[in-house]
Amino acid sequence: MNQYEQIEIKNVDNLTNAIYEWENSGVSKGEVFTNKKTVEFMIDISEIFSTKNISHLHILEPSCGQGDFVIPIAEQLLRINQTLKNSLSVQELSTKIRAYDLISTNIEIVKKSLKEILKCFHYSPNEIQILVNSWIIHGDFLQEFIELEFTHIIGNPPYVRVENVPKELLSYYRNNFSTMSDRADLYIPFFEKSLSLLKENGKLCFVCTDRWMKNKYGKKLRKLISENFSLDFYIELNGYDTFKSKALTYPAITIISKNKKSSTLVCKLSSIENDLQKEVIDSIHNRSTFNEKLFQISNDIVKSDDPWLFDNKIKINLIRKLESNFNTMEEEGCNVFIGAATGNNKVFIIDETINIEVDRKIPTITARDIKNGTLCWSGKYIINTYDKNGTIDLKNYPLLNTYLQRNKSILSKRHIAQKSNKHWYKTIDKVYPERALMEKLIIPDIKLEFTAIYDEGNVHPNNSLYYICSDKWNLHALKAVLISGIGKFFISAYSTKISHGFLRFQAQHLRRIRIPNWDSISEEMKIELIEAGKMNDTKQSRDLTSILYGLNKQEKELIGVKLK
Repeated sequence: MNQYEQIEIKNVDNLTNAIYEWENSGVSKGEVFTNKKTVEFMIDISEIFSTKNISHLHILEPSCGQGDFVIPIAEQLLRINQTLKNSLSVQELSTKIRAYDLISTNIEIVKKSLKEILKCFHYSPNEIQILVNSWIIHGDFLQEFIELEFTHIIGNPPYVRVENVPKELLSYYRNNFSTMSDRADLYIPFFEKSLSLLKENGKLCFVCTDRWMKNKYGKKLRKLISENFSLDFYIELNGYDTFKSKALTYPAITIISKNKKSSTLVCKLSSIENDLQKEVIDSIHNRSTFNEKLFQISNDIVKSDDPWLFDNKIKINLIRKLESNFNTMEEEGCNVFIGAATGNNKVFIIDETINIEVDRKIPTITARDIKNGTLCWSGKYIINTYDKNGTIDLKNYPLLNTYLQRNKSILSKRHIAQKSNKHWYKTIDKVYPERALMEKLIIPDIKLEFTAIYDEGNVHPNNSLYYICSDKWNLHALKAVLISGIGKFFISAYSTKISHGFLRFQAQHLRRIRIPNWDSISEEMKIELIEAGKMNDTKQSRDLTSILYGLNKQEKELIGVKLK
């Protein structure tokens, strides 16, 4: 019996209404359809049909969409059954597959396709009805009472941000799925419930963004897997069009089994076509003779709730060495802050032509103000809707009140406004006027290289920008360290890549960078670092940093220091 059989669903009518409204709202349910080649590849590496013995199989697709996985799986199951001397009965076949989906139109499409396939295998109308209705369930997988356990679970879980989930449902999910914490996307509880339905030695194979393996919101899922399951395979698909539509984030294929193996096979592919696909499949099916050019084997990727690192052993060893020898930036007095999100920049980012109270305007920069690594302030201001006591009272600011009231219909639709109707006009994040006056290093989020721009204390960063302030480190010297290769070295290990190989330079990743204690650095070295940072001299910064961190020849190459 799995843990979800005992969940008591309260306010069933409210939840049912929330599901119905969500299904018919036009708001994205996170559907991203998987291309045929990826589906075939995943079915092969999951070893669902590795033998002709199908009597033991119980296969689940928790979010079937329009049948990307369930249709080819059903067709293959029927084809094998047709060749058996003692073929399975309709009743036996009816338990072999379960597929769920929230959207009724998807269910209709899948059922129609399966009926056509079953006709080709000469099943009667009554038998077709039995099989299709047993295999395909219209409902919310996360709420469904499921008695079966499964030998194989496969699919592409939905990507849905928490803001797009109805409140009733979100509350239910958070209360019933321990891994859904922080700002976890909906695919997180899909992992959790699916894993709970695995039979002993059963396999789960999902294609999904790999953010949860490194980001804060994936901590509880990582811990759950590390304590109860095994990460057998991790296949990174950087640059390959895994889905039928373009996706910003590169996905990964993971195979997780219900046992406790000690090692993980890691494979990084830019394609799963033809001969390469066969090599990967052969290596996975015969793990003892895997292709060392395609795979690396690791025994220490899955460690409690720590981020999972999939780089080569040499790079991971250097990461661990630096983490052992140096403190984080924040431990060394360099505070990492997140630029202020407003919820509507068109309203809250203004210029001089908007007439509001002067003390409500703070000079700001957005990502657009950074060009070629240089800060070019465009004369924009962010509206400050906070004071030392919290959200301001608009009655005390008649000019601002007039301006915001003109935009009330737009601002009230924001998620934060719906959570706090009284303060419909506040920005998502608090704005700190004192930080605008502090010297800082500004770090743009999505970049190929580590970019750090010095600001002596003129502007407040907007969202998609991060910034570092310190009363211990000289920020020019810190800039030299970060642009030397050390910054990107840490970020590339802890961040997930997105389209075209770009990295996410987010606060949670920046906080993992290790730096020396400022007081431990010689005066001569301090002067040279400061000069290198001011001149944006990457070469000099690399040379100095290799000395500062005591890097050997191989380690210098890893962080990008060019050797003479």
